[in-house]
Amino acid sequence: EALGNVKTVLFDKTGTITTGRFALSRLDLVGNLKSRKELLELLAIIEAPSSHPLSACLVSAAREEGVVVPPGVDLREHTILKGEGVTAYVDGERVYVGNGRLFKRLDMYNISPQQMESAEKWSEEGATVGYIGIEGFGIIGMFCVKDKIRDEAYSTVQALLHSGIEVAMLTGDGEGAAQAVAKEIGLAQANVQSQLLPEDKLHYISSLKGSSDNRHTSLLGKKKLTLMVGDGVNDAPALSVADVGVAMGEGASLAMEMSDVTLMDSNLSKLLFSIKMGVKVIKTVKENIAFSMLVNLIAIVLTFMGKMTLLWAIVSDVGVMLLVTLNGMKLLSNRTIDSIEGKRTKKPASKRKNGQKYSISPTVDHEQEIV
Repeated sequence: EALGNVKTVLFDKTGTITTGRFALSRLDLVGNLKSRKELLELLAIIEAPSSHPLSACLVSAAREEGVVVPPGVDLREHTILKGEGVTAYVDGERVYVGNGRLFKRLDMYNISPQQMESAEKWSEEGATVGYIGIEGFGIIGMFCVKDKIRDEAYSTVQALLHSGIEVAMLTGDGEGAAQAVAKEIGLAQANVQSQLLPEDKLHYISSLKGSSDNRHTSLLGKKKLTLMVGDGVNDAPALSVADVGVAMGEGASLAMEMSDVTLMDSNLSKLLFSIKMGVKVIKTVKENIAFSMLVNLIAIVLTFMGKMTLLWAIVSDVGVMLLVTLNGMKLLSNRTIDSIEGKRTKKPASKRKNGQKYSISPTVDHEQEIV
């Protein structure tokens, strides 16, 4: 019922709109403190304990270039900085890997104007830009990774918009990367909120929900609920506060625990199916209520007219119960599911001959060669 009353759908970007399978596109040195191999080695050491898709990408990129983490590395106090990156002590040095916001907060954003232009260019191309730095030295390297948009993302977003549902994207990524993805899925720039921390997403959803007095589901067709779709640990607070939380099956277990619905195969078209099924459920409930009230009204009128017998009263009561049950069970039928998915069942043409039914085969013209 709640799915049928959704007015606003909010998407996370990484792992939801996109597949979450990153590929390292660029890795540039900043200064001469480390070589490329040493930089990849440091990235692999600090990102290996993390479960974020971007971390797996960096570790994989180091492995593909033949970089092997030396044994006996001293890694301590590995900490995930939500919405910013990760930090740890590596052989006694404090190392940070994260986005520009992290290094600006730490007053370590010491790259040149040319490198800033490169970072902006990467971001405008839809890549996620990251940096690696050492406390006391500042940023020593910068990189960008790209993620593939899900094949069904565009069609899902457009179908939601055409059905009158408001769609927005909430992401912790930079403005350039967020707008590039929004453009590919046909989402207006005004409907994109970028550089958000987990608590920012929570506050944004809370502001949309408004007063709790008007958050109850309704059979009157008043769509006013908020649905959030996410996959990561950072999305868990937003999923819990939304009226309907939807998690991706490939995402973090915490996100699935905090959600109301899980798309097990992480296919966004199933989200559209779920919302349409919710609308169908509400329609069916209305049909059952209307039919029950009509039969009961007829029974009352016949009773006052003195024409209602005990037998007909039992038949009407049990009959209504059976009919509304069967009407509700039609939601499980293949015909209903096909209608929601927009499929059309085509029946093969057939004719009857001597009481037998047979299918018409396509006519094939055979040409004979005359010698």
